[in-house]
Amino acid sequence: MDTLAQFLVNGLALGGLYALLSLGFAIIYNTIRVFHVLHGAVFVGAGYVAYFFSRVLEWPLIIGVVFGIAAAVVMGILIELAVYRPLRRRSAGFLTAFLASLAGMFFMEGFLVAIAKTDLKVLKVGPLSVFQVGGVTITYYSVMTIALIIVLFAGVTVFFKRTQWGRMIRAVASNPELATAVGINSSQVYLMVFGLGSGLAGVAGIVRAYDIGLEPVVGLQLAIIAAVGVIIGGIGSMPGAAVGGLALGLTQTLAAIMFGGQWGQPVAFMMLLVIILFRPYGLLGTREHRELRRLL
Repeated sequence: MDTLAQFLVNGLALGGLYALLSLGFAIIYNTIRVFHVLHGAVFVGAGYVAYFFSRVLEWPLIIGVVFGIAAAVVMGILIELAVYRPLRRRSAGFLTAFLASLAGMFFMEGFLVAIAKTDLKVLKVGPLSVFQVGGVTITYYSVMTIALIIVLFAGVTVFFKRTQWGRMIRAVASNPELATAVGINSSQVYLMVFGLGSGLAGVAGIVRAYDIGLEPVVGLQLAIIAAVGVIIGGIGSMPGAAVGGLALGLTQTLAAIMFGGQWGQPVAFMMLLVIILFRPYGLLGTREHRELRRLL
């Protein structure tokens, strides 16, 4: 029983990180229809900015976190303005946008290696604080991560369902031509989408930097994981993206416990293959999302 409880705590903490990434990826993909590999660059960049202010300049951690999230939002908006918007004006296809995003990701990796080297950057000082519940050792970090995904997911849900901007984003995602025809400024909506999705990636990057740290090369890997979470949960479904991320985290944790840490990723991607073969529209997706799945 204690082993099961420990697995759930650790799996939910890792799944919460993936859920934040996948949710941010889904917000952007569902609206813009681009395979946003640069999502990983935003994730890593936010963690490095937080590290610079809190560990290099030795400012309070909360200031580093605020600057890190703000940097993620700004990075997302700049990516939209400098990369995707010019491509849309030239009517570039899905593959062209993907290759541009991939090139930007590799540039970001090289840039971070050049200015910050390849050593691990960790926000926390000393070991993580823990407490015991029965025979289960729980870190305050795990509790914080689980609570954070609940609060942020609830906030994003309320934003999309209750606010004017949220309804505008949903309208553009559903039918951009009709949304433009009724007076919605799609250019402003795209900026909002990139700011919101990138902000979530930034939070995830800072959470990762606080726990096990960041290296420049993890960005691409985690961008792919974010996309996998979206596919598993169901393309077109934002709750599905969060569920897909949580499922990935739980699966990787279970695989690590049963077979060893090196089996986490292979088992997670085997899960993706099974989902694609037997439920191609995802765990929470519907058959109406088939067209979105074809685009991806």
